[in-house]
Amino acid sequence: MIAFASLLLLGCPKSSQSGTGAGAADASAADGARTDAPLALATSDAGADAAAGGGGGEDVEPVYPIETNAPAVPLAEKLCNALTAVPEKKRAACCKTSPSIVLVEPCTRQLSAAIRHNALSLDEKDVDACIAAFDKALDGCDWVGPFRAGPPPACQGIFKGKLAAGQKCRSSLECAGELRCKDLGPTSAGKCGPAGTGVETSCGGTVDSLAEYTKQNDVDRRHPECKDRCIKHKCQAGIAEGGACLISSDCQDGTQCLDVAGAAPTKNGQLPKKCVAKAPSKEGEPCPGGVCEGTLQCIRGKCAARKAGGEACTDDFECRGGCVKDGGTKGTCGMRCDIR
Repeated sequence: MIAFASLLLLGCPKSSQSGTGAGAADASAADGARTDAPLALATSDAGADAAAGGGGGEDVEPVYPIETNAPAVPLAEKLCNALTAVPEKKRAACCKTSPSIVLVEPCTRQLSAAIRHNALSLDEKDVDACIAAFDKALDGCDWVGPFRAGPPPACQGIFKGKLAAGQKCRSSLECAGELRCKDLGPTSAGKCGPAGTGVETSCGGTVDSLAEYTKQNDVDRRHPECKDRCIKHKCQAGIAEGGACLISSDCQDGTQCLDVAGAAPTKNGQLPKKCVAKAPSKEGEPCPGGVCEGTLQCIRGKCAARKAGGEACTDDFECRGGCVKDGGTKGTCGMRCDIR
């Protein structure tokens, strides 16, 4: 997340201010052009100008350029507020503190631009369902702790991309179907295209600011970068059973990356691993490959759901919020305001 914030800062105009005040206006907004026309590209050439000594570095714009006086789309504002500001306000109310800074404005600005320029659509019924489910998940205070309150499944996949293969895009959320916004950067647009294949295709490290702001945690599944797997920054087939591996996500479906029993440790002191046929572990079962059924998580070596307030615990990882202790090794799951 820190890397994401740093990259976003690289794309911000030096003279930008909060709201829609400063920054170079998009050409279509400046001359009164139709707002359903494709969004004019941010001047990604500015970085090249700077490298060539042209002095244009200070004018580099984020991938969604700031459009002076462009109106916020009410539905975008409603969703961004619910995903970003509401959880912080509820946490502050539980902890009796002031809310921390949240990024509602850039979320609203980017999502509004995508909607205004007909790059994606958003249905109010889907937004209302997302907000209702998130409110329910944030009910009470036992979720307050070191783990960020992420949106529920009802908030995932609610954007309908409208851009076809080959069209310029600023987020994979703008691309139709399973197309992905390829070659996307924090200050440069990409083009919608199919998932990559073959080891000649690089992958990993993409910054999709709109997906980050709208908390689309499954964007890589809905808009895959690779047809098979992204392994060591190259698109390639999943490792077959018996093949050497590092993590289970590198292995073919139905297999997990497990330690090779009885093998000599590697140079870093770890046992070598290989892909082994194994179904996801059920609740209460060991999870040596870190793969559990459904929404269960591998916690302290076993698949489990995070515990609600009042249940016994020994560490924060077991709880929805945190493990509240009174000087001992054991505690009770509940609200922890001292850590986040």
